Amino acid sequence: MTRNLLPILGLLAVLSPFTVQAIELDVAPVYEDRSFVPEQYKWDMTLFYASWDEWEADLKKVTELYDKMVGFKGQLGDSPEKLIEFLALSDESGILLEKTWGYAAKIEDLDTRDNFVKGKYNKLVQTYMSLYAKLSWVEPELLQIPEETMTDWIDENSALEPHRFGLLDSYRTAKYTLDETGEKILSLHGSVRGTPRDIYNSITNSDGESPEVILSNGKKVNVSAGYYSNALNTLRDPKDRKNIQLARMEQFEDRENTFASIYNGVIQQGWALAQSRGYDSTLEMKLNRNDIPTEVVFKLIESARSGAEELQRYHRLRQSFLGLKDYGWSDMFVPLLPSEKHYSYDKIIPWIVDSVAPLGEEYQTKTAEQFKAGLVDVYETPGKRSGAYNSGNYSVGSFILLNYQGGLEDVFTTAHEMGHSMHTRLAIEYQPYPTSDYTIFVAEVASTLNEKLLLNKLLSEINDPKDRIAFIEQQIDQIRGTYFLQTMMADFEIQAHKLVESGQGLTAERLTALWKEVVSSYFGDIIPEDDPYMTSWARIPHLYNSPFYVYQYATCYASSSYLMKQMEKDPAVVGKYLELLKSGGNDHPMNQLKKAGVDLTDPEILQAVVEEFSRLVDLLEQEYTKYLDETRVG
Repeated sequence: MTRNLLPILGLLAVLSPFTVQAIELDVAPVYEDRSFVPEQYKWDMTLFYASWDEWEADLKKVTELYDKMVGFKGQLGDSPEKLIEFLALSDESGILLEKTWGYAAKIEDLDTRDNFVKGKYNKLVQTYMSLYAKLSWVEPELLQIPEETMTDWIDENSALEPHRFGLLDSYRTAKYTLDETGEKILSLHGSVRGTPRDIYNSITNSDGESPEVILSNGKKVNVSAGYYSNALNTLRDPKDRKNIQLARMEQFEDRENTFASIYNGVIQQGWALAQSRGYDSTLEMKLNRNDIPTEVVFKLIESARSGAEELQRYHRLRQSFLGLKDYGWSDMFVPLLPSEKHYSYDKIIPWIVDSVAPLGEEYQTKTAEQFKAGLVDVYETPGKRSGAYNSGNYSVGSFILLNYQGGLEDVFTTAHEMGHSMHTRLAIEYQPYPTSDYTIFVAEVASTLNEKLLLNKLLSEINDPKDRIAFIEQQIDQIRGTYFLQTMMADFEIQAHKLVESGQGLTAERLTALWKEVVSSYFGDIIPEDDPYMTSWARIPHLYNSPFYVYQYATCYASSSYLMKQMEKDPAVVGKYLELLKSGGNDHPMNQLKKAGVDLTDPEILQAVVEEFSRLVDLLEQEYTKYLDETRVG
């Protein structure tokens, strides 16, 4: 099947600057079944395989390649030629395994209720774990080769150059690598370690139906994950927002003991693995893989906590401007000024493409290409995984999943994921397979910088005071959500893990109490103790799916903020930034950021975000007060 042509609007955006004010705003369509969604708004899975039979054939081929690699056992240190031959098989099987994984995982995400697909995905997981176990001897055997010898081999053989970083980094982490028997035992438990995550995803995405709520206008709504987020951003009646929040959170409150058991399982398995490898904590294990000092996380928490007064000031202003006697989590997202605007997905494409012009022609042109039909799955459908993400496959491309509702938040989410998509594409195009996969630590730099570029475009072209206030709010909420909230969750994670690592058990009651303590450290008394948000530890997928992931949103936001400021002063910084994206995973992420001019051990970079937040809150107060004065005069 040939790929569909680039949408005309996206192409026009590349050819000439696009003015936002010329756009009409439309309501996002609602689809009751995936079959009703037009093809241009869905992933084209034939880019992977035309059928499951083809998928099965490649999965079989992967197994055959792994069996060939097993034949090299005991020979990797014989000569560089043997190592080159083995690594060529490793690359070939890795690319193929990534392709089979991408196909099964993406199809499952499109309808998590499909048991046939779930069976295929589970088969893939089991195959992966068995293959991993077959090669558990590799790293211990490689470490038997003296580091000096390995360095000489790489220097003298260009075929080993793409593997330089990975091979030599193994010696840095050698003390955490077990012998062949130990590594095999750990590999056999790999699928079990993912069980808590899988249970959580099944409960939250597949099992049960979304509750219904009748709004104050008599309209009955289904409170899906996507609608929940959109409702808190759009509904003007505080009672409606509260009822939506209550309905959404009831699903978690009613099963809080189940979620506590699942989260305890997530932490226990991580701690067991950390102890098996000789780490002092799960945090140390998670960060050491990419050579990130733990002090970065603790400095981040210290910086965010020190800026909490500014966060609280912002919400007190909101409460005053909204005229609310009672204020809580359900009131924190609705714009200060009412807006019925909905942004058509097709019409925001040119905005995003045009906004990245400061990053150069290559970046802008390729951004437009990434909006091709087949690469973005746009709309929410029954059973589809909630949220949004980008996922790349080395031999296929970079794919974005959205649940597009049409609100302003969806516009920026699309820009955010396109930042990831471009990062992935550039890494794939400029790096060989072994170093094409960038780390999570740098991942959110490109996404958050994309959002900043879009905001700059909107503020530069729109003079309507109501819209300007909305865009300033958007930027404030970006810092609030990406810097303060993600750091707050990391704060909670660290303390929850410490409880388990010190031998204490986790119960729903203990987790709620801990969550309340952490939340109050950031929000003070802004969020009441009886707010349904106080059980949100059960609702946040990242805590279950990716422990010690969320803090990187905050460090990346600080990095992108600093890079944006430097780009405005020195155009040469754009080149350094693009080199960061193109470098994939060819170095430790702290080093990659330093090459781009960002040193996260410098507390001033983290503090600069708090200062930016304070400045924007001042600006919002000025703009809104001015708007009120003009309204009274009018």
